[in-house]
Amino acid sequence: MAQLIDQVAFFEKYNIKEEDFSNTKLTWEELSNIYNDYLKKTPHLEEAAISIFRSLSKMPHVHSVRYRVKDAEHLIEKIIRKKVENPKREITITTYLTEITDLIGIRVLHLFKEEWVTIHQSIIDTWNLKEAVIAYHRAGDDKNIFEENKCIPKEHKSGYRSIHYIIESQPTKLRTYAEIQVRTIFEEAWSEIDHAVRYPYDMDNPLLSQYLLIFNRLAGSADEMGVFILSLRNHLKKIQADNAIIIQEKEEATRQLQAAIKQLKISEKEKKNLEAKLNNIQKPEIDTWASISTPEWLNSFTAFNNSLNIFNEINTAYKPVQEIGRLARIAQPNLPPILPPQKASLKPQKKK
Repeated sequence: MAQLIDQVAFFEKYNIKEEDFSNTKLTWEELSNIYNDYLKKTPHLEEAAISIFRSLSKMPHVHSVRYRVKDAEHLIEKIIRKKVENPKREITITTYLTEITDLIGIRVLHLFKEEWVTIHQSIIDTWNLKEAVIAYHRAGDDKNIFEENKCIPKEHKSGYRSIHYIIESQPTKLRTYAEIQVRTIFEEAWSEIDHAVRYPYDMDNPLLSQYLLIFNRLAGSADEMGVFILSLRNHLKKIQADNAIIIQEKEEATRQLQAAIKQLKISEKEKKNLEAKLNNIQKPEIDTWASISTPEWLNSFTAFNNSLNIFNEINTAYKPVQEIGRLARIAQPNLPPILPPQKASLKPQKKK
């Protein structure tokens, strides 16, 4: 069985200060015992993770699912950091399985924002929750949908959007907890890039933060556009179905009128004239787009249209970034110049 690396190497690897560790009252022997115990329980956690993965994959509107079981070294690091934050917290070999609730991590992705409600209901119908559901959102987001579904909205300083669940699972004798994170594909893309860029060295870099914030807004606007396109498709399908009914009713009425004309006691010439007029009746024209300009549709489209102004924000945001770059080059003259972002063009490109 693999052994936990020595304390000095571990602290250096995970940037842990000796003084902070000392304040936790943990011992390296105790952490080594937890490490070894966790390795023995990892197969049970894998079974639980696969069971949860399979259940989530079958739920309506779930686009994709992935899972991981926490690495043993990362577990020890997290225990230390939890104790640094709160030295009074009891995390021992008998309690770590319940105190660390993300030993199993599941990521659930869906296409459209509104699909979350169905996934949310499926999750709470399938598993018991250890804690209240946390809905992370960006400043300015509408929180009503979260409150209506009994979630706790929590504004995230980096604009992170994701719904977090801590569920209970017991496919084997070992009762385990798992963290399920539900978000759209666009939010997943942003969060992955944000995490890769920020960590571990550039958390407070103002240049990166400025552009990652703009990227976050673009991801949110893409989600809004997805909702608009989905609603537009459903609306057009309804109009098409209504139009088909109207045509069917018209054809039936035409057949009835033709039969009635034949029963009229008039000359054949007059009957033919009536039938000709009946055949010339045009199909009713339905203005598909006219019915889209309801307040709901207008608000959705306006939200997307406003999001296009973010491209202009990039140029506006460049000004403070340019100043940061100027000051940085004073300190380090060899730094390459920062090029201004190009203006986005919505015009179709000419084919070569």
